[in-house]
Amino acid sequence: MKFGGLFSLACLLVASDVAMAASLPMRVVSFNIRYAATLRETNERPWSERRVGLINQLKTVTSATSAVSVLGLQEVLDAQLNDIKNGLGSDVWAHVGYGRDDGKKAGEYSPIIYRTDVLKLVYSEMKWLSPTPDEVSFGWGAGSRRVVTIGVFEHLETGQRFMHANTHLDNVSSRARSEGIKVVISRIRAVQQAYGPLGVTLTGDFNSEPGGDAYAALEAAGYLTEMWNSGAARLGTNQLTYTGFSTTGRTRIDFVWFGPADEGRYEALQFEFLGNYVDGVFISDHRAVVADLTLL
Repeated sequence: MKFGGLFSLACLLVASDVAMAASLPMRVVSFNIRYAATLRETNERPWSERRVGLINQLKTVTSATSAVSVLGLQEVLDAQLNDIKNGLGSDVWAHVGYGRDDGKKAGEYSPIIYRTDVLKLVYSEMKWLSPTPDEVSFGWGAGSRRVVTIGVFEHLETGQRFMHANTHLDNVSSRARSEGIKVVISRIRAVQQAYGPLGVTLTGDFNSEPGGDAYAALEAAGYLTEMWNSGAARLGTNQLTYTGFSTTGRTRIDFVWFGPADEGRYEALQFEFLGNYVDGVFISDHRAVVADLTLL
């Protein structure tokens, strides 16, 4: 009887240790960095001046934690992508995703950036948000080609796997946003079927406020939870993510979502909207969204 009790206690302790080892702290970032425009807005500096503060902010965000960092960026041109990876350390930082205008290097990327010494890429894809997602295409009256980039990653130390998706919805067509987010969900579900069950995080500039077209469509699907609505602590005083090149806020259109909502795969801890006015320079017209979660 005494032996049985000790054996049961040992089993509980082992199970507890396994559970603790299996949980994975994560830092997920969504950041529209503003493409390197040649015709610039008022108060907008060229990329050559913005990149120093922006890269330093990303370095601080990723080095100030022992959590696994995954960056979902938007409006990234090929040269900007190279600058960012070189600034972070191209020997360990890599990306998935391509230019949206040719599936290679033309046009904006919506890349996922990750550390190759921490994560192994298991699978990736990029699809166009249109009725023909496998082809370079526009969808539903969109002003620009829009894509979703998806990666399945495995944590090298623990073997934990998760999926991350990153997108940038259209700024012109409401229908393109609403239909586009449906493509995003359908592709996440398809990857789940092939590689799941997996925890999922989604980053993106939705060009849609809470309650707006795309946001409402994703919320109604009931598949993912936005950090703001998760009960996680909100750090700092910033409440908006799109400011333009101004110190006065405009709207909240950049998000981090996680799920599946009914599976309890994540514990949402905290999130913050970082300042985009750094050393007298607007590093972007958006603020980075930084979310800390634990993959259970």
